[in-house]
Amino acid sequence: MKRVLVGVSLVVSSLAVAQPVRNRVEKANNRQDLRQDRRQVADDAKDLGDVNAMLTQYDAAIARNDAAAIGAIDGQFQAYLAREGVEAQREVAQANQEVREGKREVRSDKRELVQDVALGRRPGVVVDDARDLARDKANVANDQGDAAKERAARNRLFVIKGQLAPLSGLADPASTSKKRALYAEVVQLARADLARTKVEQREDRREQREDRRETREDRRDPIR
Repeated sequence: MKRVLVGVSLVVSSLAVAQPVRNRVEKANNRQDLRQDRRQVADDAKDLGDVNAMLTQYDAAIARNDAAAIGAIDGQFQAYLAREGVEAQREVAQANQEVREGKREVRSDKRELVQDVALGRRPGVVVDDARDLARDKANVANDQGDAAKERAARNRLFVIKGQLAPLSGLADPASTSKKRALYAEVVQLARADLARTKVEQREDRREQREDRRETREDRRDPIR
């Protein structure tokens, strides 16, 4: 009997230490995510402004039948697409990392629920932890959707880049018309990218509020 009591005591002690550590890690991650969101929103807004301006200049160059200007703007779009391709790869990697982190949180939540039952914790505690598990599962599903959208946007960007390559510098009506349609799609991709980043920012703020609530519960009843 003494061995059982000692074992339970050790589990409780380890939980009392582990949970504050997890809360601090989540707090630091939330702050980092929100800082990154602010930077990304600013960067995406600038990108959208830049490609909108380039498309306007392209239309003006076509209207003037200015082959030199058309070629120069082709070069600007190529440079933008090269930069954006690197950025798209980074965003996909980041989205995949968020999925992995979310899955780790779900595994931690499941372990906590098992321990709740093993330690005979109060029903209210079990309900709270079950709610946290459901929330983190929903967050993982949402992150997986975000990752899929990032991959789709990256893949489309690479396709557009490949389609534009043989048309660069050409100023005949057929070529300029094809390029104009692809450049307009680049603008739409930039607009969608900004919209996704703003949604991500709202989601990260919501997760921060939820994690703060969970931390308050842990502080109120650390052993539970």
